[in-house]
Amino acid sequence: MEIIPGFSMPLWSIITIITAAAALLIFIIIKIYLNYSLSKKCNAAANNPQAMKEFIRVWNGKKLLKKTRIIEKSAVKNGTDIITETGLDKLWEKQFLVYRRTRYLKKFINYFPEKGLFFCILGGKSRPAFEKIFIRAAEQSSDLNLLKKIAGAGDGNDFDGEYAAKLLSARFQDIIEMTGDSEWQVRFFAYKLLIHNSEDRAVRAAWEAFTDSAAQIRKTAATEIKSEDESRLSKALQELLLNDPVYSVRKAARLRIDKNFPELYRINIKNLSKPQILHLLGLLHDNSDEDINTATEFLLSEDIEIRLQAALYLQKQDFLTKLFLSADPGDKAAYDRTEKLLKMACEVNCTDFLRELEKTDNPASIHLAAGLLKDNGNSKYIDKLAERIFTDSFAEQAREHYTEIYTEALKCISKRGSDTALEMLNRELKSRHSEEDIYSIILPNLPLRGEAIFVPTLLEFLKTGSSVSPNLLRLTIERFPPSMYIEELVGLLRGTPDTVNANVKKEAFKILGELKMPCCLQMILENLRLLTAEEQKEFAVILKSYDEKAFTERVAGLLQSRDSAVKASILSSLPSTGLKTFIKDVKEASKDPDPEVRIASIWALAGYGEIKLISQMTDGLRDPVERVRRETAAVISRYGTETALNELGKLLKDPNEVYPVKTAAVYGLGRSDRPESTKILVDGLNDQELRQPASEALASKITKQEIRLLVELFKDAAPQLREYISEVFKLMGEDSEPAVTALLKEDISSLRETLSEVLLSTGYIETTVLKLRHRSPETRKQAAALLALMQTKEAFKGMVLAARDPDSEVRVEVLRALEKLNTPEGSQILNELKEDPDKRVRKYTLWALERIEAKNN
Repeated sequence: MEIIPGFSMPLWSIITIITAAAALLIFIIIKIYLNYSLSKKCNAAANNPQAMKEFIRVWNGKKLLKKTRIIEKSAVKNGTDIITETGLDKLWEKQFLVYRRTRYLKKFINYFPEKGLFFCILGGKSRPAFEKIFIRAAEQSSDLNLLKKIAGAGDGNDFDGEYAAKLLSARFQDIIEMTGDSEWQVRFFAYKLLIHNSEDRAVRAAWEAFTDSAAQIRKTAATEIKSEDESRLSKALQELLLNDPVYSVRKAARLRIDKNFPELYRINIKNLSKPQILHLLGLLHDNSDEDINTATEFLLSEDIEIRLQAALYLQKQDFLTKLFLSADPGDKAAYDRTEKLLKMACEVNCTDFLRELEKTDNPASIHLAAGLLKDNGNSKYIDKLAERIFTDSFAEQAREHYTEIYTEALKCISKRGSDTALEMLNRELKSRHSEEDIYSIILPNLPLRGEAIFVPTLLEFLKTGSSVSPNLLRLTIERFPPSMYIEELVGLLRGTPDTVNANVKKEAFKILGELKMPCCLQMILENLRLLTAEEQKEFAVILKSYDEKAFTERVAGLLQSRDSAVKASILSSLPSTGLKTFIKDVKEASKDPDPEVRIASIWALAGYGEIKLISQMTDGLRDPVERVRRETAAVISRYGTETALNELGKLLKDPNEVYPVKTAAVYGLGRSDRPESTKILVDGLNDQELRQPASEALASKITKQEIRLLVELFKDAAPQLREYISEVFKLMGEDSEPAVTALLKEDISSLRETLSEVLLSTGYIETTVLKLRHRSPETRKQAAALLALMQTKEAFKGMVLAARDPDSEVRVEVLRALEKLNTPEGSQILNELKEDPDKRVRKYTLWALERIEAKNN
């Protein structure tokens, strides 16, 4: 196709060109429209705060920078607020400071001339063109306050004061006057210039910078002022270091002192005030052993402000971490000091060193962490502590310190542990509840705030009867709110024997009773039967806490009920309550058809101290039920009048009394701790029919007082009766030996021979002689001392064999004993031992005789 004569183009090319031209035209139109739209938005934003907020939301950063020309046009029309409000001036400033581009400097000169001139000062040293712009603008300006405005535009930003001082040397007088300006930015600008001026007025003015009210000016003074008067300068720097309230100023003074006056920092801290000490501690040197020692001393201060500064420094130096990780209980003094230092740091909340708990394998560090985390530190570390403690490997790591560390960790978890830590503790409790030593540590440390976590586990132990310490389990459950478990307890009490174990039911009852809740009184009284007679008496203390009127009414009703077990249990507990209202009911119960109620009745009378009533109840000795007869006799023997006790003695001698009644009386006398009962029973040994039960009854009397009386009766008895009493001692066996040896040690000469004879009959002397060969010197020494007290042939036979014992203390005991043979009776024993079949016995006996003879001479 020919568009121009002689020039032809393919149709597709023509179409392409037209399309491209159309696209370009559309692009230009759209761009013009968008720019027009943006310009309208700029104008609207300049006059409407709400429109400005929307404009800033859409246009910011690089997107805004690209539209600089449009915003500039709006600024010409509406003022420069559109530039500052949108932050465009900050973007220009950033571009200038980074790239030192002239076009951005010119923008400041056009719209913010003072700021632009300050930027000229900033870049003039490296860009001469900027200096020319500054000089030309300054010369053309008729504003007498131009220099102040430039200083204000600088807004306290740092610049090259030495270069600026040369650039503005002609304005010296103005600069001097600017040091008295009310705006600190103006004063800062002036001081930056005067510091580099050597004229007297400039030097005098520059020294004022050390006491200026603006921190930036004081910091500049500390950093830049130079003076030949080093003494004055050092004092000014030291004043800033110790007394300036602004940290950045003190730090600048510190750095300057380090650089020019290092000897100055050796300040006598004892002469400083508290604020000065705080300032000094905040500027200690990194990696300085001397400063670490100083901070360590102040960490022990009782003043928490001083302690905090010391702790912050030591934490920054990783000193606290090193202390924590290197803890060694083997060096107790060092360990105690470490613990104290770390505790003092924790008290001012410097606890970053505890993060090492995740990594360390040192048991001592873990122990320290447990103690410290109880009161301070992030609770997340307690989770880590629980993870470390509740592992099988930790016991091996901690070894002999395991229990101590484990206990401390549990206290920490209990006091401040998170729910995560408490869940871990609960799992530990479940897995180790069969280990009594661990179980007894965990239960007292279960926190009440974990009730929802722990109570179900504790109840499971209760229901299964799997607790290794039922008493501790019971006390632990009682610490938690009853609302968490009372329904479960009632369910256990109401359970049948095939569904609930008797011991489980008893423990549930004890918990319910020990909670002392008035709403459970009837249930408690009806279930007292779950306890033994002795437990019922102890439980009566709890019953005292209930309202007396309600208690009396309920008891009266139950004593009239048909259930014998309930009545017996209530009767057993009544005396301990101290309520004598029921004495009549108790006496009447002695005639109850049920034997257990009759037994409970007579013991209840004893509990009430009704001695006369007890003494009159000899009819019970002829009760058809043997256990009633026995318990009646036991009560009369223990609590009855002397007349009643004598009546029992007469009963034993009565040829018309039946044997079952007599044996019941013997049984009762055996349970009495009154001396008369022992005498009656010894007398009963002469009766062949009663000898066996009387011997068994006497064999149960093994207290020191009872043995003493029996020995005295043995000593004075006829030969036949002595033989019977000897059989009693044999029946006692080892149970009597502690009391007999205790009497021997009292060294009562009238009883020694009898006591020795008793011990010989029980085989105790032979056993003690064997102990002379024990591997423990202490055991051999004790055996020798006991044998020396007995002074029998059998005892001394063992003693002479121990005369050459390797332990000096044992030999001393033996020699003391052998010296007791320096009597006619002792000589007789030695002469008999000289003829002993054992060669060693004969040898050492001769040696003992020589020692005695030598002592006599």
